[in-house]
Amino acid sequence: MKTVNYSMTSLMRVFKISTVLGAAILAAFALKAQNEIHVPPPAPLPGNSDGISHEAKAFMQDAAQANQTEIAMANIAETRGQNSAVRELAKMMLDDHQQNYNLLQGLAQNHRVVLNASLGLLNQHAVNRLQKADIANFDKDYAKAMLKDHVKCITRFDKAVAEIEEPDVKLYAQNTLPALRKHLKHAEDAARAVGVDESTISSIIKGLPSDESQRGVASNQN
Repeated sequence: MKTVNYSMTSLMRVFKISTVLGAAILAAFALKAQNEIHVPPPAPLPGNSDGISHEAKAFMQDAAQANQTEIAMANIAETRGQNSAVRELAKMMLDDHQQNYNLLQGLAQNHRVVLNASLGLLNQHAVNRLQKADIANFDKDYAKAMLKDHVKCITRFDKAVAEIEEPDVKLYAQNTLPALRKHLKHAEDAARAVGVDESTISSIIKGLPSDESQRGVASNQN
């Protein structure tokens, strides 16, 4: 009788072990099947954050650099500028470009684009050159820099409005253009106030897109 009970106990143990092993094997197969079915999506391609085009991303990086450059130069001009028109221009540049940069950061975050935190080599060189400018010529140097920079900005933003497909990025460029034209007008006024000759101003303004001259960029704008 004891032998029969011992045999039954052994059989029960074997049955339990087999059941546990079977469940483990089934769970392993189920996990494998789940992993095979639910393949994670591929990572976004470089330069294609959240589906944004390379052109839009490049424009946002350019706009960030432009804003950061104007902010850095304005900080210098507020302390080194001698003429009141130059200091007023610097204050406008600082306030407007900081506000615009904040707006741009929000736009970039919506598209998961990380803006460059530091100035590029050429922009940093321009800032350093202004910082080291002779104090006697500083006001003229700053005014001419603002003329050149805003001609470039207007050209770049005008191109973005015409070519970029993303509606929110296009709208950002379109809404920024009036402020850039206003800045250019004030830069012209500051340049004249510190004695920059008209031929120099005209030669810089000629760099604008062809249709900008017809819009009266250099005319009365507040």
